Amino acid sequence: MLLASSLIFFGSWLSYSCSGSPPTEISILWEEEKAVGLILSGDLAENREMADFTFHLGGAESSPAILGELSLADEGYLFTPLIPFTRGQRYEVRYQGLTIGSVVVPSLSAEEAGLEVLAIYPSLGQLPENQLKFYIQFSKPMREGQSGAWATLLDSKGDTVKGAFLDLQPELWNEDQTLLTLWLDPGRIKRDLIPNQKIGAPLQEGQSYQLVLSEAWPGKNGGNLLRRHVKDFVANARDSTSPKPDTWNLDIPKAETLGSLTIDFREALDYSLLQEVFAIKRPEEALIPGNWTLGPEEKSIRFTPEKPWQKGVHLLEIESRLEDLAGNNLNRPFETDLLNPVRTEKETELKQLHFEIKD
Repeated sequence: MLLASSLIFFGSWLSYSCSGSPPTEISILWEEEKAVGLILSGDLAENREMADFTFHLGGAESSPAILGELSLADEGYLFTPLIPFTRGQRYEVRYQGLTIGSVVVPSLSAEEAGLEVLAIYPSLGQLPENQLKFYIQFSKPMREGQSGAWATLLDSKGDTVKGAFLDLQPELWNEDQTLLTLWLDPGRIKRDLIPNQKIGAPLQEGQSYQLVLSEAWPGKNGGNLLRRHVKDFVANARDSTSPKPDTWNLDIPKAETLGSLTIDFREALDYSLLQEVFAIKRPEEALIPGNWTLGPEEKSIRFTPEKPWQKGVHLLEIESRLEDLAGNNLNRPFETDLLNPVRTEKETELKQLHFEIKD
């Protein structure tokens, strides 16, 4: 029975015939904390044609009908919206254009929602003056289009650094809306651009800052963050050089073991890209399957194979799009001086390191 997974609410009843009929039952169908349907039963559904029902966001007679499907259910009619209903909103049921009932989808409390900031990357407390991106990891999906209101950069005096972040619409979320990428404005970071010359960079070497995430930040399915979250950091000197894989340190395991290969970058690199750009192969052979694990402060990464290492030469491939914290990738710096361009090696899609597994 559908009502077994439904929470019952009594909608306000406005009779189509204005006959003063008694209140009628409207049920909300839930699926993993999402309101995925409305069930109409009793007098509300009886002797009424499905084709004459429409469903609307409450509060305005002119609000358009919500897209979805109305079907028969054991208790009456089931309306399934194309997109789940929003927590805290009131919805109206209309028949032949007149409102005959309404229901409020209840909001979650912060404790019920369980919304937390799990981490902010980079995780270290000293960042370059030309730091480019922050990654914010949430425990559950968050509402999109809200970062400008809830994420604030404060200077050492507690004043807001205005215009620090790039206003991107749509925002840069991962698929399940639990990881947000916040860009500091590149126009203010690159020194040969007008915004930098007029306003200056968001961060200044030697100064301390706080990235503050408000507890009012709403979740996608209702509720707000359990608490305010603050990341303290200090801005160091600019980083204007590309990472150099040839300088990395490799801790190489022995043959016939499941020991991990650890790669020490000797600096922090981009949190998100680190999880996408590495592969290990034998020369002229297929990819070696295994698991990658980031080390402390994103300064290293560890690869553990699914099967024991074979003796011989192996190849570590790194996609050249890998960046450091200032956006310098393996091919070229993020900022290039137009008067004194940096001479680099030939640009390639991949960089390669060879290492040997021994007994």
